[in-house]
Amino acid sequence: MMSSRTPVITITGVEGNPDRFVASFRSEFLDATYAVVFSQTITGALALHRFAGMISSQYGKQIELRIANDLFPAKNSAVEDILNSIGKPAPVHR
Repeated sequence: MMSSRTPVITITGVEGNPDRFVASFRSEFLDATYAVVFSQTITGALALHRFAGMISSQYGKQIELRIANDLFPAKNSAVEDILNSIGKPAPVHR
């Protein structure tokens, strides 16, 4: 069953580990949450990109990113480039 809503991936930090992040997607229909844990590296950016691509291809839609405001204080061009290629990030308010 396809939803008409835009799939949303939420990115938050891993408590106690400032170099690790969790990207998650909640499927209401399946009552399941899919997630990937990644680091702020090129390979972490690739893992995030593949995760977003998996969700996007499953739903046949561009995904929306919601990113916690305090996640990326230092510029990281690799992560920033991947985020920009996936979709327009929207902040998460905790």
